Amino acid sequence: MFAGLLISSFVFTVKLLQPVSVQVIIGEGTVELTQQPNFYVLVDVLMIAASAFIGGVCVVCLALGVGESEDDRKLEEIDLTSVVDSVDDDSEKVVLGLLAESGGSMFQSDIVNMSGFSKGKVSLVLDRLEARGIVQRNRSGMTNLVTIIKNN
Repeated sequence: MFAGLLISSFVFTVKLLQPVSVQVIIGEGTVELTQQPNFYVLVDVLMIAASAFIGGVCVVCLALGVGESEDDRKLEEIDLTSVVDSVDDDSEKVVLGLLAESGGSMFQSDIVNMSGFSKGKVSLVLDRLEARGIVQRNRSGMTNLVTIIKNN
């Protein structure tokens, strides 16, 4: 959306600042170029209108957060420290603490490396957290992306 806003703003500004139509006159052995300043042709008007419309739509979409995914909006609303404090098991606290420090999501392989737990233990901890609806695992290549999804 932001790129659309930038492009439409650029086109809108260029077309408004340069209302020049170039006329090419080809005669007997000569080519003459003439400019007609302050003259908008139909194509200029259509481009100005289209870029203004696209720019307006992009501004509204950015203001309303249309481009954000549902998970991004949920993550912003979650108090990550309260999620960590809501569990009693020490291994769950370690895993959720790592997730909270990384902004709410990280790869499962990174959790294994940073926690010092084995792959099996991390998998079991994540199984428990996922069953309670605290985290979600999404397949990403050879590993999973683990995201905190619920504020208990």
